[in-house]
Amino acid sequence: MDTSLPTIAEAEKLNLTSAEFDQIKEILARNPNTLELEIFSQLWSEHASYKNSLKWLKQLPRTGDQVLVQAGKESAGAIDVGNGLACVFKVESHNHPCAIQPRLGAATGLRVVTRDLTSMGAKPVALLSSLRMGDGKRDTAKWLFEEVTEGITQFEKQFGVPVVGGEVSFSKGYNSAPVVNNMAIGVAKIENLVSGVAKGVGNLVLILGAATGTNGVDVDIFDPEMIAEIETKTVSLDVMMDVTIEKHLQCAIQKLVDGQLVVGMQAIVNQGIIGAIAAMTARADSGVLLNLEKVPQREDAMTAREILLSQTWGRLLVCIEPDKLSAIEKVAHELELSVGVVGQVTEGDQVECRYKEKHVVCIPSRYVGLGGLAPIYEPAYHENHQEYPDINLNVYNEPDHYPDVVKVLMNNINVASKKWLTDKFDRIFNKEANNHKYPSDSAFIDLEGTEKSLVATMDCNSIYMKSNPFIGAQIAIAEAARNIVCAGGTPMGVSDCLNFGSPQDKEVYTSFVQSIKGITKACNDFNTPVISGNVSFYNQRSEEGQLKAIIPTPVIGMVGVVDDKKHHTTLSFRHKGDMIFLIGQSQNDVNSSEYAASILNIDYSAPPYYDVQEELDVQSVVTDVIRKGLVRSVHDVSNGGLFFTLLECAIPLEFGFDITSDAEVRKEAFLFGESQSRIVVSVSPEKQDDFVDLMMEKGVPFSILGHVTKGEIRIDDESYGYIQESKKTFENRLKKWVEGK
Repeated sequence: MDTSLPTIAEAEKLNLTSAEFDQIKEILARNPNTLELEIFSQLWSEHASYKNSLKWLKQLPRTGDQVLVQAGKESAGAIDVGNGLACVFKVESHNHPCAIQPRLGAATGLRVVTRDLTSMGAKPVALLSSLRMGDGKRDTAKWLFEEVTEGITQFEKQFGVPVVGGEVSFSKGYNSAPVVNNMAIGVAKIENLVSGVAKGVGNLVLILGAATGTNGVDVDIFDPEMIAEIETKTVSLDVMMDVTIEKHLQCAIQKLVDGQLVVGMQAIVNQGIIGAIAAMTARADSGVLLNLEKVPQREDAMTAREILLSQTWGRLLVCIEPDKLSAIEKVAHELELSVGVVGQVTEGDQVECRYKEKHVVCIPSRYVGLGGLAPIYEPAYHENHQEYPDINLNVYNEPDHYPDVVKVLMNNINVASKKWLTDKFDRIFNKEANNHKYPSDSAFIDLEGTEKSLVATMDCNSIYMKSNPFIGAQIAIAEAARNIVCAGGTPMGVSDCLNFGSPQDKEVYTSFVQSIKGITKACNDFNTPVISGNVSFYNQRSEEGQLKAIIPTPVIGMVGVVDDKKHHTTLSFRHKGDMIFLIGQSQNDVNSSEYAASILNIDYSAPPYYDVQEELDVQSVVTDVIRKGLVRSVHDVSNGGLFFTLLECAIPLEFGFDITSDAEVRKEAFLFGESQSRIVVSVSPEKQDDFVDLMMEKGVPFSILGHVTKGEIRIDDESYGYIQESKKTFENRLKKWVEGK
């Protein structure tokens, strides 16, 4: 055993407190050596152990009839989608790297989240991205946006998995601190799901994939100094963007799973080999002895510390029975992957590491990472979050000319179409190629060999979160579920990504706690357990030379199932003369809307109207009208309000609409308010009576708005122009912004 004994000063340099240093000595019943102390520092970090968030994360609902793998049990969660299939999915953040090297950071974020799926035996089938950029008036926001989207596009093309959806928004609350969250979705046969365990005394531990280098040992891979010098180093940016090793590793994993050759697998991520093996042994309540000299190495004379802590991409730890070794070595050879037997499962709970015939590490695995016995803290927070007032429309004059209001909002890049972005993605993977010709509120992912489809969405309106994180988080869940339902699906489960500032900031932590409470309530309301997720703290933005926390941003990734493809529902108006109905009630409410920001110049107010029972009733009746084939199109009212919902319905096939506003609601609230629980549907004339009869039977509020026209947009007998011109303006706004026009 290495006998060099660190001091409290060295512990503090590793961001360990004096109390944590004493705790480590108590755990080991001795003083740690320098390497062990650094390992504790790495595996007790927030990202590895969630020490400032785990108490609250445990309150999230994580069980359900459809849940196969709960949150926190494996690298990702899994739900049963029928036909013997599991859907494995997870959302991950890559915020800080994207602020430094956005193209590489975005691509690497997708690389990270997909390997969590593949290590469980799932085949990745779809990706979604949720992007938050700074103020659209800033050149930095444009550059970051272009580079991040380019990184996503490059990964998609190289890896061969489509980006099928997501969301984008811009706000000064993210200046110089972009939030880049990615959701990966995979599918596996239930019997082929693999756990990240190292168990069975005498079983072998292999490392498979890329040879280990010194990447990220002394300087994190995304440290600004390393990025600045990246083109002068031996590994270029182009090489770092290359995903060939991941593709080969994914192919190898499928061969190992199909051949039933493994006991357990775990991707090696930012905590290196030591983090991966600690997780595998903690899950199995086992021990392991690693021989570090057996690790395939890319560089000469690597130290034990470098081998254990390296962040080299494209590596996997695999636990196998000894008689499977030759078969695995054959797979590795065929795919030109490095492979080495690096350890053996032992009795007890110790992770022991040997190097050059010396024991250099001996740590009980349950005390590091997510083993369950790492420190758990609860930073200070307020019982209640500061609330912003409602917007009283009575103190504002009604606009003189509503078409002028539309023109202003059309210029708002948060409202504008994101077609420029979706067109960047590889056209091989467009919706038409998957027989989904028209856009929908959620992305469709066909389940091969069945009549079912997965549907997926990502949602969070950060302005609502700033106003009231408890309500805002509920709305994020409700909107995600609404999007799934509008596509013809049943919501099944959630993966969340909780993006906040420093947990030591009392206001930030209050927002975090209130968000967790909101997510918990809404997931129980909508029967959508949280099966996986991620916490990203310390997201700081720059404002007038000062660092401030970003807007609270708990991004919700949700997956559902369409039981029969005939229930696929899209948002496009389909026929001139179809009747347009609004399911749900409009409110005299423009709270936290884009109208409030762009027209009234109110940045923050109370969140929009939301009532959970109304939301549940609306979603239930929409499911009924879809299943009974009574509607041609379905689209929820969200960002930008009812007018932009109708516009998005009209654009795909270039129809118009002629509607009448509600005389009991202020017109600006009716057209541009963002009150929740409203869905626009179009109904053919021959099914109108059946639709109305069902709505009356269910007792859910609804109203007739008007009808689909050949191409003109009319509201209250006033013309707002023709769809062709509106489409051009709406779809080109983001492109013009990127081009600086």
